[in-house]
Amino acid sequence: MEKARNIVIFGGNGDLAMRKLLPALYHLYAEDLLQEKSCIVGIARKVMTQDEYRHFTKQALQDFVEKDFYDEVKVRTFLEHVVYVQLDAYDKNAYEALNIVLNEKGDVNKGSVFYFATPPELFQIIGGHLNDMQLTNAVSRIVVEKPIGTDLQSSITINEQLAALFPENNIYRIDHYLGKTSVQNLLALRFANRLFEPLWSQDNIDSVQITCAELVGVEGRWDYYDNAGALRDMVQNHLLQLLCLVAMEPPAQFDVKSIRDEKIKVLRSLRPLVDMDVLTNTVRGQYRSGVVNDTVLPAYTSEAGQGKKSDTETFVAMRAYVDNWRWAGVPFYLRTGKRLTRRYSEIVIQFKPVSHAIFSQPLTANRLVIRLQPNQEIKLILMNKEPGLSSDTKLEPVPLNLSLLESFRTQRSPGAYERLLYDAIKGDGRLFMSRYEVEEAWRWIDNVLQGWEKMQMPVSYYHAGGMGPMQSDQLLSEDGRQWLNPNFDEI
Repeated sequence: MEKARNIVIFGGNGDLAMRKLLPALYHLYAEDLLQEKSCIVGIARKVMTQDEYRHFTKQALQDFVEKDFYDEVKVRTFLEHVVYVQLDAYDKNAYEALNIVLNEKGDVNKGSVFYFATPPELFQIIGGHLNDMQLTNAVSRIVVEKPIGTDLQSSITINEQLAALFPENNIYRIDHYLGKTSVQNLLALRFANRLFEPLWSQDNIDSVQITCAELVGVEGRWDYYDNAGALRDMVQNHLLQLLCLVAMEPPAQFDVKSIRDEKIKVLRSLRPLVDMDVLTNTVRGQYRSGVVNDTVLPAYTSEAGQGKKSDTETFVAMRAYVDNWRWAGVPFYLRTGKRLTRRYSEIVIQFKPVSHAIFSQPLTANRLVIRLQPNQEIKLILMNKEPGLSSDTKLEPVPLNLSLLESFRTQRSPGAYERLLYDAIKGDGRLFMSRYEVEEAWRWIDNVLQGWEKMQMPVSYYHAGGMGPMQSDQLLSEDGRQWLNPNFDEI
């Protein structure tokens, strides 16, 4: 079992490090998945003493590690591995301080994991200085966060900059959705069970829904978000990656290249949405003020007191088609938005109705519901007769439920960043994106963005606490379908 010697976090005092990376590394340490001599180096421009950064780290663990897994003794020993280096990313000479720390903490030639939790414009600068100072080698790993660009051309530029500095196999482009256990179980569900794969095509599947709903607004990210919007922020990466896992062909082997090759084929099979297509197949929405649990929530344009005019979308719904033999004619409905009814993400596989109905009552089609958050579970909705002595056959949809937490009670379900960091440490790239996946996704999204601009696609409004504008429901109703109701009790 390979363990990392050093993990270096650029942006070590940022929100991502505080909420996700440091807690994930603590869990890996507590599970004995880091080397005893591993060094966790936080890097930022802010002047901080070692004690101040360790206090920052401890506070992050207290706030974001579940109480049942927060152990004072382990936290104390974990903090002994935490080091802070203050440097300006632009100043090449400042990297000497990092060089000294890494050499003090272990043989730098064994390779470190460098996590770039920074804006993408710093990737080339940081990577170039690391190379110039000979802090990287053939076994170093570079983890980069989204956004990988804002369109196809900027994505290509960033990827070419990284490619000039590091081998592709050493670059790990992270999408935290791919680290969720239920997402990984989607591959197991499809390719380790004979039950589903013969049904997994346009012969038996009516449609697919993919929803990523958020309760929160922009949470202080207004300046970034207003330049990005929901299409760039969520659809280009998270939703299209989930679509790929649903629609991909069985890979020849369960390895990095085979999985990535099949996902790229899906992205290249997506029917382009151009010009008039965007008017009939997409919905742009933006939230207005609303009341949730007696709390008045501000409109998007009033978030953080901005009060600016903006037509940036905070909600997107889309109808997409994968034009290949397996999925011909099957619509994939995608939606994501902020300030919705509740926080949840799920994939719904809607099967076609039975060929001939022998029962007098209308039947609910079978559905396979794969919930990614907040609870990770898989439900298969089947029609079943209600119990009783009546000779009348009354049928009701009943779920067969696989709750991952209930089924594996003895195991703690690792967080997405914990899983992905460990995979980067091991050198396992199966749950990371290649540059070609990123670029193909942008190629498709660029058509939508250009279509919106050309056709002057309007923004439809919805109140905070709803499930998006009514045009989202109409997108499905005109096909004789509807979104699965987000009331968890119903399934």
